[in-house]
Formats: sequence, C-alpha cells, structure tokens
Amino acid sequence: MLTQESNSMSEMAECTCLECEDRNNQGSLERFSVVRKGCPALNEIFVPNNVWEEFHRWHSQPDTEAFHRSIVLLAMQRGYLSHITSAVHRYLIVNGQPRSNIRRQYRQDLRERWMFYSDPIERHKKSRMFRGKLVELQFAEWLESNGYRVCGMEAFREGPDIEAQSDDGRCNAFEVKFIGTQDDDFGIILKSLTSQPVATSVSPYDAANYLLFRVYETAKQLQRSSRDRIAVMVVEDLAWDRFSTQLSDSWIDWAHPQFFCGHDWGRFVEQQLTRYPNLLYDLQPALQSLSAIWIMRLSEGYQYHREVVILPRSM
Repeated sequence: MLTQESNSMSEMAECTCLECEDRNNQGSLERFSVVRKGCPALNEIFVPNNVWEEFHRWHSQPDTEAFHRSIVLLAMQRGYLSHITSAVHRYLIVNGQPRSNIRRQYRQDLRERWMFYSDPIERHKKSRMFRGKLVELQFAEWLESNGYRVCGMEAFREGPDIEAQSDDGRCNAFEVKFIGTQDDDFGIILKSLTSQPVATSVSPYDAANYLLFRVYETAKQLQRSSRDRIAVMVVEDLAWDRFSTQLSDSWIDWAHPQFFCGHDWGRFVEQQLTRYPNLLYDLQPALQSLSAIWIMRLSEGYQYHREVVILPRSM
C-alpha cells in the first residue's frame, strides 16, 4: 500500500490540478473544464462524465438566490484545488485510475451533485454531507502528516472511517464527524441575502448539547471496533463560534456527561430515542469507551487544527 501511495503522489506532482490558480473569477468554468480533463481525481471521482454535463449546465447560469457554487470549482478559483484533490490522489487513485476496491457507495458519495437540488436549504444540507465525506479523506492525510500511518479506511471496507497506527505502534480507530453551518443558520444567511428582516438567537446550551450528542453518536459507532477509539469532531470556521465558549470554559462534564435542559432539546432527545432508547442513561459509559475526543477546527483553504483533546477515562 505504501508503494502504491508513493506512485499516486508522484502522479499528482504532474497533475493539472496543481497548476491552477485562478483568483480573478474570469473564465473559471472553462478553465475548470481543461483542468478536469487532465486530473483523474476530478474526472473519475468528483465530476465523472455522467455528472459533467449537468454540472456544466448548472454553473453556466449564476445562482442568484443562495450564490451556491461547486466546492471543487470554488477551490480552483481561490487557489487551493490541490488541498481537495491531494487526498483523493493519495488514497483512491493509482496509475491514473480509481482503485478497483473502492466501495461503490463511497465512490457515489464523492460525486459532487448536491447543487442539482432545486431548494437552497436542501442544497445546503446535501453539500454538508458531501463535505463530510471529503473531510474523512483530508483528515486521513492530516494524520499521516502528523506521524500516523493509515492502515485501513471506510473507502475500502466496512468499519471505522480510518484506522491508523501511531508512532508508538498502537493502532487507533477514528470516526470523523463534520460539523458545518447548520440549516437554521443557513436559512438566516439566505434571508439576509434577500434583505429580509432577521431576528433570532441560538441557545449556547443547545449548541453544547448538540456537540455532546454528536460525540455520543460517534462513540456508539466505534463500539464495533476493538482498537483504541478516537472520536473526531471537525468544526468549520463559520460554525466555530457556536462552540468555542462552551469548550474553553468547560461547560460539558465529559466524565459525567448530561444534557442541559430545554424544551426544544427535549423534543430532539425524544426523536432520538427510537435510535438510541437508552440515550440518557448511556451517555457516560459510551463516552468512557473512547480513548480520546479530538475537536478539530477547519479553517480557510482546508487547513486542519487540533484545538481540544479530551481524555474521558482520565477525568
């Protein structure tokens, strides 16, 4: 696998996706068409031929409602397309072609089709799901740049998102959750773009509850693994302020976790009981099953920063 990765990165060094930096927003779709033809990460994974025609047609007419734009196209305009394509080249491409053992659903999830939905809120939701899959790959690459060796990925088998060996020889199972701008927040942005009056407030307690729930959800998924388990929350910059105070001021008691009370949150918990009937009693044992919780911040240009490390068993 290491030899194949070396070959993949060597191929990327000559790929068209490394050569583009179009910051003037002039002819970007036409230039993207040229770059795409020479980049297997784009023409085989993100925008394959069965997506390209509709992709091109959609971007030929500006979105004047939500100003949505393809994530890979926007990355090219801003000069960091390789920050997106690099992980795909590294893990999913060999000899200019997708690896034969990529799981079919995984490959389908990486096609950038979210903008084809007519409703802007639905587009936002689908784009967040697409970015979540992309974040998994980018996080694997971040691990390898920080002393880990990736030895297993959901892209090729069922199980944790990533399995990686640390420099002390321990093998860890990572489950990665992307926390982007939530639908309600995007709805506020959408109204402001159309000059509609907006008055709203978001409970910081609900935000803390949401973060705790996502960690719990991740812990439950990782219980199927016998490895050391690490839950990874990747929070994008636009959403970071929703959680920064709660994290810096230790609002969540990770050793004895409980949800803050609230009417809206109570309704959310009731909805989750169909999936997790023991949710309220299972929080502590679920979190105690984790070796660590990492809170990552995702900044402009797909830069990853590990901001908080929580060791539930040591608290």
